Amino acid sequence: MKTTWMALETQLKKNETLNKKLLLEMLQKKSNKSLSKLRNSDFISVIVFPLLIPFGVWLCSNHFYMNYLTIKILAIVLIMMSVIGLFWFYKKLKYLMKIDVSKSIKDNMYCVNKYTIMIKQEKVANYCVFMPIVFFLITFWYYEVSAPISLWAFLIACMMVGTFITIWSYKKTYDPNIQAIKKGLNELKELND
Repeated sequence: MKTTWMALETQLKKNETLNKKLLLEMLQKKSNKSLSKLRNSDFISVIVFPLLIPFGVWLCSNHFYMNYLTIKILAIVLIMMSVIGLFWFYKKLKYLMKIDVSKSIKDNMYCVNKYTIMIKQEKVANYCVFMPIVFFLITFWYYEVSAPISLWAFLIACMMVGTFITIWSYKKTYDPNIQAIKKGLNELKELND
């Protein structure tokens, strides 16, 4: 009977170790999936921002728009935003690339927290600085060229869609994936303790 109990206890320990290993792998896969979504999103931004620089240069040098001061200012703002955005997303990606779920949870939590702070700063900059400046400049240009009402309606619709897409991307891409990574890291920490 004693041998049976020892064999049963050994089997339970093996099962517990196996279950812990399976749970660990599942949590790592889940966190890596969310991490991959964030990386892809930021890689796309790193590709898109440099494309705005030639567009800004084209706006500055285009003969049709040369008479409008607002367009020149808008072009300069787009170029500046592109350069700032490129460096910003590079810095964000640097923290994302340091995250490796199979390594130190403390280091990973540090990188995730830094990334979260950067996302909050990015939201404030987008909602309070960049979007209002761009919307104001475009609106002033419309006023400057005495745009017809149909173009004003189109502009308002574009501004609403742009605002919606920006808010939606934070709510659907960044916020849930950051929370999933944090939750996964916390569960990994509990599992390892």
